[in-house]
Amino acid sequence: MVMNDRVLVVGGTRGTGLLITRLLLQRGYRVRVLARDPARAASRLDSAVDVIAGDITKPDTLVPAVQGTSHIIFTAGVHSGRIARERLVKITDYQGVLNTLMAARDAGLGGRFLYMNSIGVTTPSMTARLLNFLKRNTLVWRRHVEDEIRASGLDYTIIRVGFLLNRPSGQRTVDVSQGALPLAPRYRIARADVAEAFVEALPHPRASRATFEVIWGKGHRHQDWSVLLGRLKPDG
Repeated sequence: MVMNDRVLVVGGTRGTGLLITRLLLQRGYRVRVLARDPARAASRLDSAVDVIAGDITKPDTLVPAVQGTSHIIFTAGVHSGRIARERLVKITDYQGVLNTLMAARDAGLGGRFLYMNSIGVTTPSMTARLLNFLKRNTLVWRRHVEDEIRASGLDYTIIRVGFLLNRPSGQRTVDVSQGALPLAPRYRIARADVAEAFVEALPHPRASRATFEVIWGKGHRHQDWSVLLGRLKPDG
């Protein structure tokens, strides 16, 4: 039952994670958000959100956050648009996810672990090489993270997203596929559409142990999420 499910959103204080947090509340979930600065986070979140102190790079701080949690949605990562050293990328985009996975396993997470990744983690492209230069090997570490999630023993969903735009949801058709798109500016999608993808995938049985990609298609949306996600196949 949704009313009894508590979802921990890691990365829920900004960007796509913040939109996911708001949408979960609208759908009737109980929502908890991890924040390094709880007071600052609470000022931008609905009062119904349970804000808890924690840092993905400090494993001990994650224990209280995952206790009593039904599901975890992970969208955190090194900020885009700036150069980052590989040490920061590794401890955030890789080790931070592993720390959260370990805490979830130790807590006996019975629900699903949903992870937001980028398209292009398995397909080389000029844009991917540029991103790996600016955020040192972020796509390399994120590819390793996917392997760790699949091997964790937890139920999971991995959603790879295209270039993110700050646009309303529902303006364009959304393509859901299980290929290996390259990272390229032509593959775009609104953050709000990605937020919908996560909230819809959370309870969907066909999203269990599945990896898929979401980008904008052509034209206006004409299919609902149940149809789009109903075509998914579990990872081999």
